[in-house]
Amino acid sequence: MEVPKKYLHDRLILLLITLIGILVVIGVSLVLLRFDPNKNPTTVVAYRPSVSATSIQAGKPIDIYVLAIFMVLTAGAAIFLSARAYLVRRFVAIFLLASTAFLLLIATIVANALISIQ
Repeated sequence: MEVPKKYLHDRLILLLITLIGILVVIGVSLVLLRFDPNKNPTTVVAYRPSVSATSIQAGKPIDIYVLAIFMVLTAGAAIFLSARAYLVRRFVAIFLLASTAFLLLIATIVANALISIQ
């Protein structure tokens, strides 16, 4: 697939791609550097407070590492799809990149919260 020339010259597109790249680096490094499965044998993968008691769901360490893989795959797919959509509508490509940046921010926050519970 050939990337449209105007796609790489659009400043807003480049800003969003840079933001996505920064969020991926922060999110993946947060998961890889802060998570230590040897610290606690039980890995918290979900925290759902309820009225009666708090419910913590345990899982395997791979469940936390999947968050990092999710961040990388989501960023790559969003950049690929936005380059394809840029030929049709610029607004769709910008919306796709902006929503991906928001998704990566939320994924980083969730990963930090799950790692902090341990």
